[in-house]
Formats: sequence, structure tokens, C-alpha cells
Amino acid sequence: MSDLDQLLGQVAARMRHIPADPRLEALEDGVMAGVARRRERAVARRSLALAGIVAIGIGWAGSLVPGSPAQAASRPAIIGMSDYAPSRLLGQ
Repeated sequence: MSDLDQLLGQVAARMRHIPADPRLEALEDGVMAGVARRRERAVARRSLALAGIVAIGIGWAGSLVPGSPAQAASRPAIIGMSDYAPSRLLGQ
């Protein structure tokens, strides 16, 4: 075991003097960008899930409210005249 420890010590001593790979300097930027993308996806998923839950809740609440029965118009509009036409409102 001491031979192995000695060999590893020599290798470690040699590696200390080797310059670091220049790609390691850009590693932090790539990792942080990946973390930011992952966080944005999680926020988007949560927002979509919340919107779905709200939509289901509104639909469920709307199904509990009783609807009013359909009724026909009181009298048909003559030639497209509205009940709000000035002549109708003035009683002519």
C-alpha cells in the first residue's frame, strides 16, 4: 500500500505544475446558464399548472350554478327595428 501511496503522491505533484485547461474558465458561465434555464422551466410549469387548476375550479363552480330556462322574445322586431329605437322609446 505504501508503494501505491508514493506513486499517487508523485502523480499529484506532477499534476500541480500542469497549467489548467482554459475551457474550465468558461465552465461556470455554462453551468449558471443551465441553472437559470431549468429555473425558468420550473416557473413556467408551475404557472401552467396553476392556470389549469383555476380553470377547472371555475368550470366546476359554473356547473353548480343553476341556469335560467330559455325564453322566446316578447315580440318580433319589425324590419330590424330594435326595442331601443327612438320611436319605440318615445311611445310612437
